Amino acid sequence: MTELTTAIPVFNGERFLPATLDCVAQQTRKPERLVIFDNGSTDGTEEIVARFKGVPCEFRRNESNLGVLGNANRCLSLATETRYLHLLMADDLVKPDFYQKLLPAMEAMKGRGLGYSFNENISGTGEVIGRNQSQATGQSRQVPLNEFLARQATLATVLLPGVILKTDFQPAPCLFHDMPQVADGLFLAEWAALTGEAIEVGEYLCQYRLHAFNASSRHMYDLQSFVLDEWRLTKTVLGWMDEPWTAHQLRRLRLHFQLAARTQVKIDMMQRLRPQFAVEIRRKQRELAGRPAAFLGWAAVRARDLLRRLGGKPSKAVELTSTATVSP
Repeated sequence: MTELTTAIPVFNGERFLPATLDCVAQQTRKPERLVIFDNGSTDGTEEIVARFKGVPCEFRRNESNLGVLGNANRCLSLATETRYLHLLMADDLVKPDFYQKLLPAMEAMKGRGLGYSFNENISGTGEVIGRNQSQATGQSRQVPLNEFLARQATLATVLLPGVILKTDFQPAPCLFHDMPQVADGLFLAEWAALTGEAIEVGEYLCQYRLHAFNASSRHMYDLQSFVLDEWRLTKTVLGWMDEPWTAHQLRRLRLHFQLAARTQVKIDMMQRLRPQFAVEIRRKQRELAGRPAAFLGWAAVRARDLLRRLGGKPSKAVELTSTATVSP
């Protein structure tokens, strides 16, 4: 039994894994246990782990490749062996005081829950290229459940590497679902819905790496992952929110239009990258949202893009396309 365990699922991680291991070794409050779950790597991953001496480290090779989400679920098997569990992806980083700041904020939880920090986006070379839109206060606070779920439902999601799960030596109440692009967003929403507690530490303590091999890039041209799973996530999380009927219906309507607008941005992106795929997305948008909502989504995106251009910024689709990490 340990207080804090870090689990890193990996497959062919030699490019980024050394930096990820080093960020664990540099923590001012180190985990008592670090476990690497290897999904059958064929590169130098095992040798990198064998050379690593920063903290006690266990290397576990899966008998077969379980896939990204299957390997993440294997990490959750450690839940009964630790009070706190951190799933750190093999290409992401946390800053040296990540554990030192999150764990004290989570101590008051009565049972299971989760705590999270804000994240920065970094490039393949480690340069900071963006931040999420949260206001960094430097303070910790308990987040009302509906507020957390609403954030996940609108896809302004908390990112998994910036989250510590308080398992309290109990089995994980949920697992990752087979929705590659949004699996972590749905998983964290379900964990919060089932445990009832979420703590926010208002600092940028996690660094999420954007590169050509991460899940977002790999699934960029898959309709199910890129578009349809977002609609499924929103409807699922919406069903977990407890609020008055009128407020709930208004929220459902607002989320419907937001998704239509979000899908319109994807259409605009693919119009530049892969026009035939844009046609496919537009067809599905009209089917899911209906033509009136699809038109309103289009109008909202055009209005926002006009304001962006007046402010000297490119349209949202152009901005996203310029940072796209997968070639068409």
